[in-house]
Amino acid sequence: MLKKKLRTAHDLFREGGLGNVGDYLWLRLQVLTSEYRNEIRIDQCKFSLKEVVDVATRIELIRKTYEAPERQAVARYLPRDLPVVELGGSMGVVACVTNRLLKDRKAHLVVEANPLAIPHLERNRDLNRSQFEVANCAIAYGVESITFSPSADLAGNSITRAGGEPPVTVDAVRLQDLVHARGFSKFSLVCDIEGLEYDLVCQEAGVLKNADTIIMETHARYIGEDKLDLMMSKLDELGFKVVEEIGFVVVLQK
Repeated sequence: MLKKKLRTAHDLFREGGLGNVGDYLWLRLQVLTSEYRNEIRIDQCKFSLKEVVDVATRIELIRKTYEAPERQAVARYLPRDLPVVELGGSMGVVACVTNRLLKDRKAHLVVEANPLAIPHLERNRDLNRSQFEVANCAIAYGVESITFSPSADLAGNSITRAGGEPPVTVDAVRLQDLVHARGFSKFSLVCDIEGLEYDLVCQEAGVLKNADTIIMETHARYIGEDKLDLMMSKLDELGFKVVEEIGFVVVLQK
């Protein structure tokens, strides 16, 4: 939590100096001392702040910086006429923004491992009358289920790093099975799974060949630069080329 707060302050200082940091601190004080508001709008979608207990996440939502690179990438590059598989749905901000762009809004699967995030995800889906399907499971290989301690900080939750909440167990799934079960012969992939994208690319080259566009947050800070380079090389071998990088988010297309 402290690292996240320090990173936020550093980014604000880099972007706008002490004045921007001051604005952040004032906004933080408002959030800590009041409800601020229960609902905000981002990219023409509505999102609930109810029960979002992490102050840094609430501030990102209010400032409309939450998942900004992913939202930009989706708006610029996501094909509107293809199904979407989204891995790492969190509270559904990217999912709702994505769903409103699709011609077939039911052809959209959102996978989220953290059971604590599912009520937020479903609440925001209902707020926006989105039509994506929600699956509470985890991308993993060689096992039938995963037990992990989730985090109340929904933005940075991972099945590989212990959070502060009691352990939970969820089904392990493969991208291949998710795609085949829904009859997606060709699809777009939106992926933010906190470093497990490396395992995904290494294990599932066969199904990734059927992806048209991949919008993926990379996590070299978790997996290391060597694994990141290897992952990008494997995607290149599959025919994907980087068309843009927005922060830690990379957009790849064939």
